[in-house]
Amino acid sequence: MALVGVLLPLPVILAWTALAHSFKATKPMKRILGDHSLRYLSSHLTTAQLQYVLGTTDSVYKTWTEREGLEVVVDELGEDAKLLWIGPKRMDRVLLVLHGGGYFLPLEKQGIMVGVALLQYSLAPFATFPTQLEQTLLAITTLLSAGLPPKRLIISGDSAGANFAFQFVSHIMHGDAGLDSHKLQLSGPIAGICAISPWVSLTADSESWSKNDGIDFLSRATAAQWGGAHLAELPRLSASASAYLEPAKAPSGWFDEMHTVVDRVLITAGDCEGLYDHIVAFARRDDIDAKNNAKVELMIQEGGLHEDPMLDFNVGLSDERLGSITQGIVEWFVVGFSA
Repeated sequence: MALVGVLLPLPVILAWTALAHSFKATKPMKRILGDHSLRYLSSHLTTAQLQYVLGTTDSVYKTWTEREGLEVVVDELGEDAKLLWIGPKRMDRVLLVLHGGGYFLPLEKQGIMVGVALLQYSLAPFATFPTQLEQTLLAITTLLSAGLPPKRLIISGDSAGANFAFQFVSHIMHGDAGLDSHKLQLSGPIAGICAISPWVSLTADSESWSKNDGIDFLSRATAAQWGGAHLAELPRLSASASAYLEPAKAPSGWFDEMHTVVDRVLITAGDCEGLYDHIVAFARRDDIDAKNNAKVELMIQEGGLHEDPMLDFNVGLSDERLGSITQGIVEWFVVGFSA
């Protein structure tokens, strides 16, 4: 179906949604309408159409910085990757964001001055593993080569971006993903990884996918389609690629040495998202939960959807209306950057 034909019913759907929830809203109306818009778009548009409607990372970044009156600062990394700086470029503390963001404003309000760099990486289906891992490694190498100590770097990733963050961890520990370049060695662990609704399993086969289908904005069918496209690449990849792509299903002991790569890890999930079961199982793996010095924290948001904290920022909620888990993430960042 043509894009216009798909989008045409959306205003009517949103008007009906607003009316239906006007007397029983459990979330701000901005969030309700935003959640329903995402559910509709992700269920009815092809991947190419969805990327067209939502815009490229570069175009969204430039539009946002112009609206906020910020300077456009872009570092060209090569290999189709860029670092897009949000606010002033600072190198004493850096939050590297793998798609998503918005936490630098609450941090600065608490006196934590942080450079925020958004990695523009190649999108699927036009690029597949290990392209995004190589681009992530290139970004980290660039920051560290510029003098940033690992202990002053926090990586924040949501959904697929969080998957890339754990691919980075796997690369440092195992280094056997078949990469020919960007062999990165750390002088010490980085300060932290914040994984918001991490896409730790590419199959939509858990009970939570069935239970929350139609509640979460990301449908089971869409998740299965997107994940299946990546899994179809496995036969041509190295034997260890599946552990990189699906960290929840990595062999026992795979993450035993994670504490040598990252000092603190925060994992979040919404109990109404399809990925809930896989995320919780991943966070509670013996080689993550028991063997990493109790520095792995799992936050679960009651009634939360996929990437729920990011959705608060996407619809522009004021600080006082942010969800409790969103505030908890900001506090986690403050502790990490204050150490």
